[in-house]
Amino acid sequence: MQAELIYNPSGGQMVIRHELDSVVAYLGRHGWSVDCLETSEPLEATELARRAVERGAEVVIAGGGDGTVNEVANGLVNSGVTMGVLPVGTTNSWALQMGIPALNPMLPGVQAAKLVAGLEERIALTLPANYYRKLLQDAARVLVEGQKVAIDVGEVSGRYFLISAGIGLEAAIVKAISKKEKKALGSWAYILTALGSAYRYSETEVMLKLDGKPLSVNTSLIVVTNIQLYGGMAAIGPRACVNDGRLDVCILKGDGFFTFVQHAMKILSHTHLKDPNVEYYQCHEIAVEAARSLPVHVDGEPFTNTPVTIRAVPSSLEVIVPQPLSGSLFRTPAGT
Repeated sequence: MQAELIYNPSGGQMVIRHELDSVVAYLGRHGWSVDCLETSEPLEATELARRAVERGAEVVIAGGGDGTVNEVANGLVNSGVTMGVLPVGTTNSWALQMGIPALNPMLPGVQAAKLVAGLEERIALTLPANYYRKLLQDAARVLVEGQKVAIDVGEVSGRYFLISAGIGLEAAIVKAISKKEKKALGSWAYILTALGSAYRYSETEVMLKLDGKPLSVNTSLIVVTNIQLYGGMAAIGPRACVNDGRLDVCILKGDGFFTFVQHAMKILSHTHLKDPNVEYYQCHEIAVEAARSLPVHVDGEPFTNTPVTIRAVPSSLEVIVPQPLSGSLFRTPAGT
């Protein structure tokens, strides 16, 4: 198996070069030939993935968080080359949704695991209690033992996404977080910024076309998702499937801090679809215009502003996922 590994050296708030050596050695023992490429600037992983396709790679592995996974995917859509994932990022929503072993940023002990891995890197010695390394080795095992499946992606203004596109408050939160805050606080940077932003962000009139059908709502946040999980922990799109050719649209109505908290609690308790202030749709294409220009993020990275048109691109990316497949996430049996 000819593969190229594209990784972000600072993806998980730490240097990961040391840990990747054992992964590459493991893959080599299973007949893989792996070339490692390190990114040094935003969006570079997309170009590196395109070049890997041109060089004849059979698999391109994204080593990083959701941002790196998104960039690599953008270089592979409709190429016929398979994407694998080594989740070493601040957030690993895609890996957690697929069942690929990854650090869940919200669980106790995550920061301790990262500190041990960072210490090992600095002292150049192998420590016995490196949970971070074990997760990477388990993720590498998925690359060898997993199965290849074709999935849908979303597309907005020429940019593809695997997870979601957020419009309004969520995109404003993403835009407000500095790289320094993200590196220092990890996922807590999103939570703290969200709590502050919810006080100031008000709803606005938004005009939608869902597969051509017009809809007008007053909202502060719209999430167009391709998967079920939100932030790696909450099922905001509980009916989403990654191979049904559709995207799921969750519209949260109302504004203000307390409304934001209520929505968050209901999403976490899986009861938000019963809330009359939440509207939920599944469609192939979503056109969005707003009374005032709203920010738009793609897979957790600031991207553009409304108006936008978002569409599903069915079965356009082949990925490696664990066996067996999740019955709720895959609508029809996928090939190997």
